[in-house]
Amino acid sequence: MENTGVKGSVVNVVTGKGIKDLTVKVVDFDPFFREDDILATGKTDGEGKYKLSYSVDAYSQWEAERKPDIVVQVFEPAGRLLFETEEVKNVTDEILEVPDIKIHPNHIDGWLVTHATLNPETGTPVSLYKGNQIRQLVDGDAVFPAVTKAAKKAKLSINLMNLAFAVKSDLITEFKSSFDPLKTPPKDCKSVMEATLEDVLVKKQHELSIHVLVANIPLSASDTVAEVREFFENTNVRTSDFRKGFDILHARAVIFDGESAILMGSSFKQSYFSDAHHAIRDARHKGSLIHDVSMEIAGPAVARIDQTFATVWKATGKSILPNGPDTIDEKPQADDVASVQVLRTLPGSTFKLKEPGDEDLPHGETGILEAYQRAIANAERYIYIENQYFTSPDIVDALLQRLNDTTKPKLQLILVLNLRPDLPGYPDQQVDIINRLKIPVEKHGHKMGVYTLWSRSESPKKTAEGKTEFEIMPIYVHSKVAIIDDHWATVGTANLDGTSMNHHEIGLLFTGYLTEKLLDKFALGDNFAKFVWDAFWYVFFFVVEEIAFNLKHLLLILGVVYKVFTNFKEILEALFEITDIFEIIRRSSARTSQHALPHRPRQPGRNLEQNLVIYSGIAGQPENRVIQQLRERLWQEHLGLSALPAELQNVPQNPAEMKWVEFWDARAKAYQEAIKKEQSLPDNETTQILTWAAETNAERYLRSLKIRTKNLRNQARKYDFSECEIDEGDLLPWPII
Repeated sequence: MENTGVKGSVVNVVTGKGIKDLTVKVVDFDPFFREDDILATGKTDGEGKYKLSYSVDAYSQWEAERKPDIVVQVFEPAGRLLFETEEVKNVTDEILEVPDIKIHPNHIDGWLVTHATLNPETGTPVSLYKGNQIRQLVDGDAVFPAVTKAAKKAKLSINLMNLAFAVKSDLITEFKSSFDPLKTPPKDCKSVMEATLEDVLVKKQHELSIHVLVANIPLSASDTVAEVREFFENTNVRTSDFRKGFDILHARAVIFDGESAILMGSSFKQSYFSDAHHAIRDARHKGSLIHDVSMEIAGPAVARIDQTFATVWKATGKSILPNGPDTIDEKPQADDVASVQVLRTLPGSTFKLKEPGDEDLPHGETGILEAYQRAIANAERYIYIENQYFTSPDIVDALLQRLNDTTKPKLQLILVLNLRPDLPGYPDQQVDIINRLKIPVEKHGHKMGVYTLWSRSESPKKTAEGKTEFEIMPIYVHSKVAIIDDHWATVGTANLDGTSMNHHEIGLLFTGYLTEKLLDKFALGDNFAKFVWDAFWYVFFFVVEEIAFNLKHLLLILGVVYKVFTNFKEILEALFEITDIFEIIRRSSARTSQHALPHRPRQPGRNLEQNLVIYSGIAGQPENRVIQQLRERLWQEHLGLSALPAELQNVPQNPAEMKWVEFWDARAKAYQEAIKKEQSLPDNETTQILTWAAETNAERYLRSLKIRTKNLRNQARKYDFSECEIDEGDLLPWPII
């Protein structure tokens, strides 16, 4: 008998009654292609029942008389995945009857993350903590000294994890207060240094329990793992590294005494040391202009952050004992005290129960994506996003769904993005996404503003007529921030791309690389690149996967043998890195999914991320000013509000009181005109925004805005504190002020 449909019910686990108006999809796990075939889509009726039909041709077009492999997926009205059934293979039932799907109502509505797909019958909010004191740390000049000072004060323990930690270099994490970074450092440039974090850790090694956990980007030229291990080798500082191929340790946090923590956006590299002005001639940033946001937190949520550190540390094969207090008291309610959820993106098959108290996470987590989906769906007035990457299909779907929902109020959508994200395929994908968002914005009367950040300063050179010249350079957005309605905000390490949300966008990277590096020469374009990618996976899925898997183990054996006879650790590490690549390629053959799913035997690859989600006056959580203050601080920096008349310097408390997109557009236009006319700016002028255009090249972008590109820079003044000299590659001499 040939299968032509499915039927079943979705039931409220609390009341036992059916749940209406949920979207149900019948999916066939096609054996030939990685993309699932959707056989039918419908909604549950008033009793929570569904019955969906489809043609035999929907699943047998590539193989005659094939029997489908069926799963049923359930989505809430805005498109967030709630449940997926276990796969039923080779279905022969004419109408497949699916057992009742039981879902807790808390998974469907509301702001609080519940890990719907992992715990469908339990609607308890995950990792929710009240009474946490929050302090914003915007840009490197705030976070690096804060980490260093907190390390000096620590009495019991310091647990640090970061993608990179540039020890044995010129990384200065705290400068003397008397140092003016806009002036040429003295010949003895180290005299301006107050402290470096690695020196603080070494000095505290006999007083504290210190753990440092870092990672490398696979096949990268930099090797922070080896540097950290060698630097702390003869100390009491314990080190380890997280090696899971392209499932990168991207989460960054430092926990002090188990009582306070700093969730960092930045890596421990000098290039991240910038301030709100992002001056081209700041001596501290080593030639890079990077905008970033971190958060300092004290209160009950710190225990969860420390637990995450312990979970990742144990996944490297090393043990760790708890160092913090058993319980952490809530802070008294105040403007800077808030309820938060500590949410994560975690790869599957990585974090396993080894001893009592360990986290057992066979499927990983996708809580950060769920937080974004819930918040976007609930937005009433505005959505503000600034993020390094903006390519996640699931985030875009959530935004499109909300913008097309005519039953809800019109939105103001403000995006601060990079002109050209630094990964193949991402720039063009971002342009396509913004153009797609414009359609419902214009159709339904919303307002949307998209902006890029730029630094501008007077050049020491003059024209032949003695006129001042100006230099201009893009500021790289590295922050991962979103704010909605002054009620919800998130800060952390998760970018708005698949890698940080739910699965690596390997196809996008691959086709982007082909298009950018190879195919443009032959004018074959994106379609041919996608064809090559699909063909690769077709061959890989059936042939290469097992070869790669077996070759991985062969290389491991050879590496161990070579290690025994030569003790040549660099070669061994290189072999391990190569085998990591084989493993991640093998894992990447796993089907993508919107969320972590227990019934999937193999989870797609994901980065390890950690975000703080802050609540104010929603979901039963007390009001505070943490979110509003964060928005005002960021907008003061980007809009240059300190240069405005006093009555306009502060953003109104109520978002309904201002047409914000129009205000941003006006500030961007004023900055554009000042640059075009080469006007001197007021001493306190710090406006940084220009209106986005569909260009991914900085020179073409500025020309589209009628801005001269004569003094466009791709690198700021680069001062090397290890050598106490200006980098010889600079185009212009360091100014003498």
